[in-house]
Amino acid sequence: MENALFLNISDIHVKNENKERIIIKLKALIRHLNVFSIESENIFILVSGDIAYSGLKEEYEYVYDYFEELATKYHLIMCPGNHDHDFSVYTSIVRNQLLKAEVDSLDDGSIELITQGMDAYYKFDESLTTFRPDSYNKLSKSYVLNLGKRKIGITTFNTAWCSQRNEKGGDMSFPTKYIIDAPQCDINITMLHHPLSWLEPNNHKQLRNILRERSNIVITGHEHVEDSLRIESESNKCLMLEAMSFDDDWSDDNGFITFKFEENDVLIKNFKWQNEEFHEIKQIKQSEIIKSNSISTNNYIVKIDYLKSIKDIGVNFIHPDKDDLTLEDVFIYPNLKKIDGNSKLDMKKFSSDSILSGGNKKVILIGDEYCGKSTLLKKYFLDSVKKGYLPLSIDCSTVKRAGLEYDKILQRFLEVQYENLSLTEFVNSTATKVALIDSFDLIRGDRKSVELFLDKSARVFDIIIISVSDSFDFNGSELIGENYFDESFEKYEMLRLGYKLRYDLVHKWNSLKEECSNENKVLLAKNDLAFKTISRIIGRNYIPSTPFFLLTMLQSMENGNSLDVNAGSYGYYYEYLITHSLGSASVRKEELDEFFNYVKELSSHYFTNNLQEETTDNLWDFNLNFCQDYGVRIDYETRISLLVKAKIMEKKDGGYYKFKYPYVYYFFIAKHLAETIRDEKTIEIINGLVSSLGKRRSMSILMFLTHHSRDESILDKVVEQAKKLFKDNSPTKLDLNIKFINDIVDALPKLNFQKQDRFQLRRAYEDRKDIIEENNSVDKFDDDNFQSDRKEDEQAGTDLLKEMNLTFKSLEILGQLSRNYYGSLKVPQKKRLLGEAIDAPLRSLDFFIDYIKDETDIVLDAIERRISEQNGEKNINLTQLQLKEMAKHFLFQLVLGLSYTFLTKISSSIGSNNLQPVIDDLCDAHNSNSGKILKLATMLELGNSISVEHLRTILQSLDKNPISDNLVKSIILNYLYMFERSDVEVQQICAVAEISYNSVSKQIGLDKLNKNN
Repeated sequence: MENALFLNISDIHVKNENKERIIIKLKALIRHLNVFSIESENIFILVSGDIAYSGLKEEYEYVYDYFEELATKYHLIMCPGNHDHDFSVYTSIVRNQLLKAEVDSLDDGSIELITQGMDAYYKFDESLTTFRPDSYNKLSKSYVLNLGKRKIGITTFNTAWCSQRNEKGGDMSFPTKYIIDAPQCDINITMLHHPLSWLEPNNHKQLRNILRERSNIVITGHEHVEDSLRIESESNKCLMLEAMSFDDDWSDDNGFITFKFEENDVLIKNFKWQNEEFHEIKQIKQSEIIKSNSISTNNYIVKIDYLKSIKDIGVNFIHPDKDDLTLEDVFIYPNLKKIDGNSKLDMKKFSSDSILSGGNKKVILIGDEYCGKSTLLKKYFLDSVKKGYLPLSIDCSTVKRAGLEYDKILQRFLEVQYENLSLTEFVNSTATKVALIDSFDLIRGDRKSVELFLDKSARVFDIIIISVSDSFDFNGSELIGENYFDESFEKYEMLRLGYKLRYDLVHKWNSLKEECSNENKVLLAKNDLAFKTISRIIGRNYIPSTPFFLLTMLQSMENGNSLDVNAGSYGYYYEYLITHSLGSASVRKEELDEFFNYVKELSSHYFTNNLQEETTDNLWDFNLNFCQDYGVRIDYETRISLLVKAKIMEKKDGGYYKFKYPYVYYFFIAKHLAETIRDEKTIEIINGLVSSLGKRRSMSILMFLTHHSRDESILDKVVEQAKKLFKDNSPTKLDLNIKFINDIVDALPKLNFQKQDRFQLRRAYEDRKDIIEENNSVDKFDDDNFQSDRKEDEQAGTDLLKEMNLTFKSLEILGQLSRNYYGSLKVPQKKRLLGEAIDAPLRSLDFFIDYIKDETDIVLDAIERRISEQNGEKNINLTQLQLKEMAKHFLFQLVLGLSYTFLTKISSSIGSNNLQPVIDDLCDAHNSNSGKILKLATMLELGNSISVEHLRTILQSLDKNPISDNLVKSIILNYLYMFERSDVEVQQICAVAEISYNSVSKQIGLDKLNKNN
């Protein structure tokens, strides 16, 4: 065995233009083989694809004589690559249509048609075969090599069978039925051209798992990577070798790899083409690769398999520029909130990254199934190792007898997680021992045995961190009252990601993109677009803001995916989530229509009866009526259990059921209304929803209704409702001429641009939004759905505030409609929607400005009284003149803040590159300061570059007044702080806008406006 040498070459790419260079390299390779043959009795040459450049017969003829010599003297085994396809032979659409079919539905005849372009390769391979495969099919071959003491199995896969001219990672598949079982050998080698990351995620996972179990070495080519060596599975020591390219014009690292088996190790050598010859540049053993790929603590090595499971994020998310996402690529520490014995409220949140270094040694983390409890414990494992602690993860779902044989429980987890760490060594180690106990609510055993498990854990471990589902006891009595956990345990609720942490996650995702790696301008622009899209999709907590949902959204936004969220069709995204949830609960595709219909009727039942929760008895009756109406048989218990499993429904105490997430409820109510949109009852409901648009439930249902139906009547009703708002006012022109402003204009503060770290500034900005939302949080479906509508009416207080609320809700839905259907609405329809989206808020702003103009003295007196009261409490004495000046400045900031809020709200609601031409026309038609400033705001809202000349033209067209002047400067400042621009561009823009650049002042215009708002 020690006399067998394996040599891998890949990606030769021979063609007429490079054939002379290739021949020189092949001659040099043969010279090296002559030397290798002195020490090695058996040499196996493994070619992992792309021999030719275009799969043409003449290209194989260029190198045939040299390959014939290799096949005659040594053992030659090959597999094809994508360049071994002659794509010119595919002149019909048959191949493309076959490639769209389910991959495992294809038969041999289909495979033959799809691979016709590989005919020249097949003939080349056949003519050079010196020994026959033991088994084979259309896409795989398996060879058994008997070397005396040991047998070697070599399996090849034709992953290039479905290649296309412009193939992309994640688009390819390999039919599992064409995977040949690995032969029963001492060593198994698998060779394929494409790295597994090029396969569709599910197929990738299938093939990866098979290769890990069956192969000792896996060889791939295609990506032209030098010296890419890694261990994929510790259990079978699966070594992944990504081949060097034999000839690549774009790389200086051309060459080949050899490897040979030595005792229980593998020696790998790299040979690189330098100075017209191959030179050995590196050698490394598999044992050294294992050590370099692992981590250790206190001299104990974490097993490769377990380390990979720790770093695995658990879901096949596809990133456009990162083949295999790991935990640390996208991990964000969630915030926690302490739960005391009296109340879950009014406790300060803090980052979960402080738990390991905190003073408390016993911690319970409580959260729902999507909040990332298990993922956080994985991160704590890695963090513990970095701190020099000795962590042990205990998955309670696999603990069958909690209180018995505790030592065997620990031993089992130690064997999985560490190399050669015995229980005795672990228990007696002086290192800080950390127990990471996951899914505690799934532990098996009676109360006494569970308490014994905890008691023994406390004796062994210095720190204990336990995760438990929030459904462990809905009311919290088990966790807070006397139960398994004594008072030494501190309980923390895991919070969903707020604005700041969502932005951090978006930033980490985009930072992995090649185009963003060295271009901060591109990174910040992509962050802004993705973050705003996500915020719109989440809405008023329609979807839980957890890493799972957020990463699913980010993946969906990438170009090339079937779901294009950036297009604004958010309803399709929600439908995707629902379909995915049902699929995860084992609902088959052919069953989806019936399930959708069932949940639609169920949501209508809740809506019609104004229900938040429903009893089991009434739901049993509903199920019976549904079966009678649709002539189907559905077992109630099975159906309700499946809906709970799919996260459509949630079981509450007392056997009551409710919809798990708001978006599911709203989606299906709207679907029911869309399908009955001509019924008088439905028309009446829709009229009521439009007239009560200020209520969250009405707004949400209408949003989803516009996804299910494009009926013109819905658009008309929303527009007509918006026209009624502040109908006695005209859209403000912002050509303000107010005496008190004119009196203080010379004393107004100058706006300055202070150079900042824009990423950190944006994080601080989102953090302020978190603080505001905490004080007005609507985090539960209970509040967001039924009872809150009545509370909103009570809290609104006055008709004026109700009308203001309606104005902003109308703006949101009109903007959403315009973005959703930008490609199918004609220009007059777009102008109707966008026109009212602009005019209604400008009318409401006009109402406030008119009031301030007409009642300036009354407003100033009220402000003066308030300032006097506040200063009196602080023992500050002001002269009457100072008091009046302060009141005027405050009122100015109030008018400016209102104007800024209204215009930026409009621009963020309607801003879209696809709608910008129509927006420009509407703004120009206003022929006013407000129209011109809004036109600028919508352009800058999207982070678009704007030329200095274009900006100068807009600014020069404004009728000068202090409000408009400061307003446009504030909008420009916001743009400069949110998006990266070169120093030269910033200075030019500041000069045109008359904004001080690089002032020593720390006051930021945006901050100033936010504080006043």
